Amino acid sequence: MPEILHLVPYDTVGGVETALRSVPAEWDSPKGPVSLRRAYLVTHSPVEIFPDDWHGPFVSVNHPVAHLKLLRFVYKAEADLVIASLWRSCPTLLLLKAFRPKTRTVLFLHSAVDVHIFDRVLNRAAMHVVDEIWADSTTTLEARVPEALRERTRVLSFLTKLPPSAKQTPPSDETKGISPSFVFWGRLQSEKNLEQALDVFAAVHRQFPDAEFDIIGPDRGALDGLKRRVNDLGLDGAVSFTGALPQDELLARARNYRFYLQTSLFEGMAMSVIEAMGMGLVPVVTPVGEIPRYCIDGHNGIHVTTPEETAKRIAAILEAPSSWHQLSARASEKWADANLFRDDYCEACNALLAGPISGNDPICAG
Repeated sequence: MPEILHLVPYDTVGGVETALRSVPAEWDSPKGPVSLRRAYLVTHSPVEIFPDDWHGPFVSVNHPVAHLKLLRFVYKAEADLVIASLWRSCPTLLLLKAFRPKTRTVLFLHSAVDVHIFDRVLNRAAMHVVDEIWADSTTTLEARVPEALRERTRVLSFLTKLPPSAKQTPPSDETKGISPSFVFWGRLQSEKNLEQALDVFAAVHRQFPDAEFDIIGPDRGALDGLKRRVNDLGLDGAVSFTGALPQDELLARARNYRFYLQTSLFEGMAMSVIEAMGMGLVPVVTPVGEIPRYCIDGHNGIHVTTPEETAKRIAAILEAPSSWHQLSARASEKWADANLFRDDYCEACNALLAGPISGNDPICAG
């Protein structure tokens, strides 16, 4: 049975990891069954232990021993196809191609910008040696992949579950008042720019003292600063940090909110925005990455400008419930017939496995 190995730095609740978990461990291809395994540099889960019990929550994802062990694991696995997501997986991918140049390989890009020099250099090097480059959106592909390499690219859907239809989006009574309830879910890190989200919410809260904002997700270095900001804004009773939640629990809980508030500095496809729209939440978002292609300002969402102007637009919607219902229905309908990530992923893997064995030379490529 052909085996696929997908490399990811760690098993967290981010969009990359959530999407990958939606893919089955086995599926049928035109040439027979195919299996998928996920390999992590570091795991924090009791289920996904890799490659032995040395790894755990106290081991840095930058630890050189973690990288060496991942390389050893991948080399011994002799997978038929190796896919790498995020820049920390690139060293293993590059070394594997040096040792086994005929291994079929894919680089998967998940953001429209290079976060730093290591991100840029390692991903650019990998682009020149892999068989294909996959991206989570057209924006990511156009922003990061040189034109000379685009013949070997694919854009995959990043939707993991079919959203509920607009008819299922409660409440159905368009005259019923809309609660000023806001939510964000994702990693709490600088790129998400949650300080701006708090400023927007503070402006709303001044007009609607019963407004609430729940921030869901694991801390990636920003939590202490965000708590201080909440205190400075006098929002201690209105903003809560719930930590990470299992995906099913998160999505079940998310249906209770009315607005999804995200002010990222940059994004690729932004899975959490798609999930929120699919459930009928009205997105209040910065128009970065692929977001403005599917979240249209005033049609199925709101693009963030200044906190005061954004709060003014939200207030107008809260005071006219039919406006919220229209935006909600359009947000949900946007994804009603979209492809799923798992289907695009399996199809792309099947096509690569059916093709010729890789001939890319890591020394001469590019």
